[in-house]
Amino acid sequence: MGNIVERLLDYGFITGSQAFGTAREDSDTDIVYPIYYSQQVAKIIEGHDIAKSDYFSGYYISVDGKQINLIPVHPHEFLPWYLATLAMRETLKISGIIDPIKKYAIFQGIVCLYKGMVEEKHDIKSYEIIAKTIINNGERSDMLADKELPF
Repeated sequence: MGNIVERLLDYGFITGSQAFGTAREDSDTDIVYPIYYSQQVAKIIEGHDIAKSDYFSGYYISVDGKQINLIPVHPHEFLPWYLATLAMRETLKISGIIDPIKKYAIFQGIVCLYKGMVEEKHDIKSYEIIAKTIINNGERSDMLADKELPF
């Protein structure tokens, strides 16, 4: 079946502790993707039990005992999530914050800042082009650097 995370990364990117460099051995993997890729994501996770998540507005699946959180976002939110993910890597390196609640609050604040700058400034087609550029820009390998994912 291939690596499910790699297949999902054809439609989104890793965020959360795996991307921020703060993952522990028991950390889950968070993948954000634009909602217009929902059918493609559904095909990839077909056959896995899907559970609703309290995490943002997404859902999750379990693969080999590890949780994969899937976070669908509106196209105009995809770029702010991406920029906030990049910013969090540097913010956490500098601040050393490890508390999950504080990390969550900081991340949401950064997402809001970016949403205020880029949200709804373009038409939906422009956001689709932006998302494809992000997904195809090699960010996959950067965000997975030094990570041995078990599935």
